[in-house]
Amino acid sequence: MIKIIKLLSIFIFMTQLCFPSNTEIISESGKIIDLTKPHTRIISLYGAHTDVLVNIGAEKNLVGVEKSNADLGIEVFSYKDSVEKFISAKPDLILIRPMIRDRFSGLIRSLKNANLTVVTIKPTKFEELDNYWLTLGKLSGYEKEAVQYTDDFHMNLAKLKKKADSIPTNERKTVFFEARHKTNQTTSLDGIPAYILGVLDIENIAYDATPTKKGSSVADFPKELLLARGEKIDVYLAQYGAMNRPTVDIIKKAPGYKAIRAVREDEIYIIDEYNVSRPTNGLLDGINEIGHVVYPKYF
Repeated sequence: MIKIIKLLSIFIFMTQLCFPSNTEIISESGKIIDLTKPHTRIISLYGAHTDVLVNIGAEKNLVGVEKSNADLGIEVFSYKDSVEKFISAKPDLILIRPMIRDRFSGLIRSLKNANLTVVTIKPTKFEELDNYWLTLGKLSGYEKEAVQYTDDFHMNLAKLKKKADSIPTNERKTVFFEARHKTNQTTSLDGIPAYILGVLDIENIAYDATPTKKGSSVADFPKELLLARGEKIDVYLAQYGAMNRPTVDIIKKAPGYKAIRAVREDEIYIIDEYNVSRPTNGLLDGINEIGHVVYPKYF
């Protein structure tokens, strides 16, 4: 974590080096994607893909989006739709994420049988963000804009890091980041939320949490261990999203949680999952939000 942060300045204005021109993108059918011309009829089944494409100027290349982006006025698609609906849109590229590939294999198989090009991408670690954004740029023909998007992110990230570094050591805080309340899970140390804590020089009480599986963005952190370290926790953060819908009251009333100092002192904050784990430049908002919660005097 510390090593990544120290290397931050190297990334600024150097993202071209992170994505060599000979990088291959493979479809779900195992074919190498042709990058000599842009894909202009894209269906995006993940909001982050869509957000990045819109922000780099490729909105006109989209012929389908999922429901969270319905306000764009583009036809809405779902992984529950029939293959015929996808075929009728005549897409030259369908962008999905691993969850869709793994949970809806029947749809993906049908799309492949219909000779539709399906590509699965999603970063799970901070260091994968650059390649993710630049991949979307290459696929849509907006590579230069994707490079600028990436450089702007790192430039603003460096400013936030500089602000965090100015906080005196004796004012640094320790937090617990809740990923899933019912299953006692936190962010994995390779996860984007853990990186955000590192950017802000916040100590993560779950420094030894074990990922639920290899490459997972969430990690197991037994309740017994959480409560045993409870007195050291200054702030309790809980992400709110599709897989975790906590409230301050739920956390306060959880059995045994009064052993957590942050809970006793009402230092519990609910954070929008989109701002701390969705791989877009919206992560800057998440960093600012957590910075303001933990270090209000400086953010």
